[in-house]
Amino acid sequence: MKNSERILLQFKDDERKGFRLLYDSFYDSLVLFATQFIGEAEEAADIVQECFVDFWVNRRFSLLQGSLEHYLFSAVKHGCLNYLRNTRRRKGKHEQIYDELYSEASGENSELIEKLYLAIEMLPEERRRILHMVCMEGMKYQEVADYLGISINTVKTQMGRAFQFLRRALGADDALILVLFFKKIVSCCHPK
Repeated sequence: MKNSERILLQFKDDERKGFRLLYDSFYDSLVLFATQFIGEAEEAADIVQECFVDFWVNRRFSLLQGSLEHYLFSAVKHGCLNYLRNTRRRKGKHEQIYDELYSEASGENSELIEKLYLAIEMLPEERRRILHMVCMEGMKYQEVADYLGISINTVKTQMGRAFQFLRRALGADDALILVLFFKKIVSCCHPK
């Protein structure tokens, strides 16, 4: 009996033991495979773990048609491609926003931008994190909700509260920089 068949049978008998056998049999080779794709061992390990969890939680073992090895390597490959695509997109948006803001920022504007960043640092940690994920990393509201394991309404509420706080913290005179800053970001990110 092949190792893959043994793993699938073990999942049907005892899912925990099946998962352990799956992990022991494939983890190292999948992490190595993913590392070759993305060049970062830690991120590769996260991608493999996410694939394993998805395989177990969504009971993919009960619906699997074909080779377990093929399924796992394909799932990890798709996870790596998604990671690379999202990383490039976020990095590009962040660089574009940074370049636009600081190319226009001189004298008074750079002081206002610094004031804005200081105000952002005063936000509660979760709110600041959500604001950063949406505005700097270019993530959509649903992506943030999925990543943090919260509802999309929580993301919307936290974003609204963050903007409210920043408007108050900057004051009426300096609120223009907030509008300029987020206008540039929204034009790049289009969060939905």
